[in-house]
Amino acid sequence: MNTKFKWVKGISLTMVLLLAGASNVYASSSAKVEKTAEQAYLYGLQQVIYYGQRWTSTQNDAKNNSVYTGMNRFSFVREKITPDFPIVTPNATTLYGSAYMDLRKEPVVLEMPAVADRYFSAQVMDQYGIFHTMVGSPFNGTKAQKYIFVPPGYKGTIPADFSTTNVIQWPSKTAYILVRIALEEGTKEEIASINKLQDQITVTLASKWLKNGKKGIAQKGKQVIAGDYPVYPRMGDIASGQVDKQTAEDYFTLLNMVLNDPSMVRMTDSIKEAGMLAKLAEVGIGEGKDFNWDKLDSATKKALESGYKASFSNVREALMGNLINLNGWMEVRNSGGFETQWLDRAVMADAGWAGPDRNVSHTGAFLFVDNDGQQLNGKNKYTLTFDMNDLPPVDEFWSVPIYNKDGYFVRNAIDRYTINSFMVEQGVFHIEDNKLVIYVQNEKPSDANQLKNWLPAPEGVFRFTARFYHPKMNIIDGSYKMPKPVLVQ
Repeated sequence: MNTKFKWVKGISLTMVLLLAGASNVYASSSAKVEKTAEQAYLYGLQQVIYYGQRWTSTQNDAKNNSVYTGMNRFSFVREKITPDFPIVTPNATTLYGSAYMDLRKEPVVLEMPAVADRYFSAQVMDQYGIFHTMVGSPFNGTKAQKYIFVPPGYKGTIPADFSTTNVIQWPSKTAYILVRIALEEGTKEEIASINKLQDQITVTLASKWLKNGKKGIAQKGKQVIAGDYPVYPRMGDIASGQVDKQTAEDYFTLLNMVLNDPSMVRMTDSIKEAGMLAKLAEVGIGEGKDFNWDKLDSATKKALESGYKASFSNVREALMGNLINLNGWMEVRNSGGFETQWLDRAVMADAGWAGPDRNVSHTGAFLFVDNDGQQLNGKNKYTLTFDMNDLPPVDEFWSVPIYNKDGYFVRNAIDRYTINSFMVEQGVFHIEDNKLVIYVQNEKPSDANQLKNWLPAPEGVFRFTARFYHPKMNIIDGSYKMPKPVLVQ
């Protein structure tokens, strides 16, 4: 009995010591997992949204999905953008087109027609949000061009038809193409001419390009081939970049799917990424891992959720802190380096997925308040005054669209949702004393000149997101004094 008591007493003391040590290990382990989760959100947000957006365009064949188009096939906006357009913060001064290239088996050929009379571009992005290829009028001229995108590890022959500058050694086996063509007047005739250009833009598997007489297969009538990538059950709720609706479980499950997607080839020379992948592997996320949120212990779930929420908030805070002050308009700061600058990458993914990783093509600037720092509201009247000797400095064009608080156009009596440099050049506005005064208000002006310069504001809270295509450096460095709306007393 005495021996038994001593044995129990001894074990009890040992257990006390072990439990004390386990508590420290538990605390240390949880903190480590939480830190990994914070870094993983910055690392993977762009890729997770890419995965979801690709599903939307290539696999979600729901009747109400206007962008479903399948693989290696463009989805074009073929008419003037109106309030019916389902995408947030659109630019009504361009007609868009987008496509996902599937390079898992062979190269893909992109063909662009000659476009001599207006801005056009095709910009190609990998899953990291890096635009490795930008072509078109601001970059390499207006002549017709064809490009062949070659996936990593490809051993086949490249057709001799392509000049070396048009052979793109693509770093991954998936790519997103975004095409823009400027819409200068918005007439039916102009839109029809742009539609003809769109019909000449093709993306074709190399083998089919060769069989088609070394020509791209026209979009019209082209077979829709759906993507075959694994699908997450909640994809429909969160796929379109809806990060506010995403949970930690959603995010880390999708990140594991990204890391197991053979089309999303990892960087071959990134020490930073390799370190991140090693940390993720410790919590069961990574290539060859069967990540299952429901099988995680409560401590790991809690740590992952905590790190996820902290990084979500940090990205939103960084968005505001990382903006360039363009006289009150807040411009996204993009200097490149998305390979290692994960915070910048995550900010762009959250604020404007598929926005440029470098401000060499175009940039945008947000505005939510008037000259006095008060929230813009359609119950008020404002003037926005441009000096004709000091218009926004760009080599291509600028536009100032107006949106409701959620970022959508709101139908108005004159079907005007933006002002832009084309309208100025065409003499649309009344100009007096070398000043262009735009009247921003919900109520229709009674004065004829004010009516001519009226930009209808939605009822209630509204905002702007200006665009600057091929901007000058004083746009990029924030030294240009972009005019702000002034409240009419």
